[in-house]
Amino acid sequence: MESLAVRWLFPDQEVLVETRCLDCGDPIRIRMRDNELLEVTPESAVGYMPSPFARSRAGSGAFN
Repeated sequence: MESLAVRWLFPDQEVLVETRCLDCGDPIRIRMRDNELLEVTPESAVGYMPSPFARSRAGSGAFN
């Protein structure tokens, strides 16, 4: 998830992140400009960011 934050360092420019899934090793490609996602490959890619505040949101399906 931290890799997505680099877009703030390059305003109005296209940023490309190429990486691999930590679970299966498949390639992931993300192109973005400012707050716009231009490409996410594969389309089924998801992000996960554990939060120390997760316990305070217990019972909320959106965060658990």
